[in-house]
Amino acid sequence: MSEILLNAGTGEVEVVEFIVRGKHYAINVLKIKGIVTIDEVMPFPNTREEVAGLTNVRNEMDVVIDLSFVLHKVHTQDYKKALGLLCEFNETKVVFLVDQVNGIRRIGWNDIKQTTNIKAETLSIGSLMLDETIIILLDFETITIKAGIGNMWEAGTVSEDTIVSRQEKIMVVEDSRAIREMLKCVLEEAGFSNLKLFENGQLAKDYIFDLKEKFGAKFRQQVDLVITDVEMPILDGYSLTRAIKEDDTLKELPVIIFSSLITEELQHKGKELGADAQLSKPSMNELVKVINMFFGK
Repeated sequence: MSEILLNAGTGEVEVVEFIVRGKHYAINVLKIKGIVTIDEVMPFPNTREEVAGLTNVRNEMDVVIDLSFVLHKVHTQDYKKALGLLCEFNETKVVFLVDQVNGIRRIGWNDIKQTTNIKAETLSIGSLMLDETIIILLDFETITIKAGIGNMWEAGTVSEDTIVSRQEKIMVVEDSRAIREMLKCVLEEAGFSNLKLFENGQLAKDYIFDLKEKFGAKFRQQVDLVITDVEMPILDGYSLTRAIKEDDTLKELPVIIFSSLITEELQHKGKELGADAQLSKPSMNELVKVINMFFGK
């Protein structure tokens, strides 16, 4: 396994580049459990159009999402000519159909541009240019949520014993609009109304370091806790955590890493950086419980 997969906060990421209907896309290599061939897909009755059905992968039934339909509104006609990216989101294994896999690329998060002037959900983390080719880094969690797959949070499901009525100041750093809004709803339902939302790690870092410049050691009067995703354009969550924890003034600020990349195998990354807690999406109720622990409830 290469060094980039073992170290955190390097500002780099390895992605698998793939093609769907002639266009180039990418996914973080850590999200892929395997690249598989598809023999047959059994359709599901009464499901969303992007859900092709079920397929047999290594003697397990896994859900298949047709990226051709998600991205271009055209169904894949011949599954045997496609490849499947086997991933796990929302505690469910998902196979994403693609036309071709080009290989692994190493890139810097600061090379990924975030499109902020598009108001609608773009289903992308960002885009970059490599060898004069535009590559879109897709937001696979949002694609999975929109397909209605996995364990979703629903309004009214926060446990009664976790509900608080406090004014602690919480920063939420999450590039996906869908998940950012979901986190906002969860935290507000749990009683936290003093929230600041950031769409990438650089914006959050600039805000925190501005607080340090203005207030010095008293910056904690302005922020009590940071919740950050890992995969974000410009500056990723690991690099944000490192910047906070390596600063003599900011290092006592609690940081919770909340990401689909949090697995037993990758827990060491956040620990090396000094993250105070790490939780895997979409454990929303567990997130609220952990927040309450930090605030002594």
